[in-house]
Amino acid sequence: MTARPSEATQQAARWVVQLRSPESLPDAEQEFADWLRASPLHVREYLRAVEVWEGLGYAATHAHQSVEELLREAAGAELIPLPGTTLVGLPAAPPRMHVAAGDRCAVPRLRVGLLRALVAVGLCVVVCFTYLGWKYFTVLDVATGVGEQRSAVLPDRSIVELNTQSEIRVAFTATERRVELVRGEAFFDVSKDSARPFIVATDLATAKAVGTHFSVYRTPTGTIVTVSEGRVLVRDTQAAAGSSARPAPSVDAVEVRPGSLAEARPGRPVQMRPADVERALAWRQRRLIFEGESLTHVVEEFNRYNSLPLVIVDPRLRDQRISGVFAANDPESLLDFLSKVDHISVTRLDGRAVRIGDSERTGDSEP
Repeated sequence: MTARPSEATQQAARWVVQLRSPESLPDAEQEFADWLRASPLHVREYLRAVEVWEGLGYAATHAHQSVEELLREAAGAELIPLPGTTLVGLPAAPPRMHVAAGDRCAVPRLRVGLLRALVAVGLCVVVCFTYLGWKYFTVLDVATGVGEQRSAVLPDRSIVELNTQSEIRVAFTATERRVELVRGEAFFDVSKDSARPFIVATDLATAKAVGTHFSVYRTPTGTIVTVSEGRVLVRDTQAAAGSSARPAPSVDAVEVRPGSLAEARPGRPVQMRPADVERALAWRQRRLIFEGESLTHVVEEFNRYNSLPLVIVDPRLRDQRISGVFAANDPESLLDFLSKVDHISVTRLDGRAVRIGDSERTGDSEP
């Protein structure tokens, strides 16, 4: 699991994205320059973010050189490229001389030396991380609370939409774009990049795509991948790791096409079947669509979006089938449906919970 990025790291990642955006504001470069001058830490974090963005290309090209050689090269460089800005020219290093106290002519030379030193430090950081096998660089961590939905643009221009109570962590390398779905559900509109596949990972499966639209739902019992456009390769990570819980041999990967879904569960191969894409993705319009679903499932879905829990107190109602379209953040629409259509009693407990069913007939006590 990757560590959460610092504030400076997040700012650097945002600058890398913003300076490459065709919609970048005219004064963005001046603000960027002011941000760089504010702290040596900003210079270091920006250099690291650029190396990740460009696939650690410089470090890989110079992998045969020692750190000392790289530092000498950085210190002697006459041009320092800052991606997203124009090149900044630096004069050749002047011959060494004794500087008397109060000699103001030494100030520009000191500034040049400081800038070269900062570049050398940033380069040293990149090389050291590469040498130590640094693999992932977290540039984004997005999470939602109960009933909250959010969307974000990733550094590669892909778009992700998060459903309620969801969290993702994003990490890119030179060969792949990886997103860890920590919890919940997310929809991905993937920007095409044949050189770097887009991979969404959970504890049970990975979904690999190049350019497509699909959702990944990490349920309490498994992982569901629903594809609305393009193709996605869903792989069972347990089978790939040779889990003893799985009988061998078995199919550990399926290619999911539009209008289909794949489901990965512990102890069994990935299953693919037709999907009702409109119903599966209705949450993007904050709707819940049920067709003959059990009341237990319906209540579980509403409880994902609302802080006031619904509780079924009559066990005979758990398997009752419900069909309808409801607003995800409006549990009252469901309660009205149950009381008026199915004549099921509903009891509100002073803002603590809503009980569904007749508690006196079941002998249950209030929570």
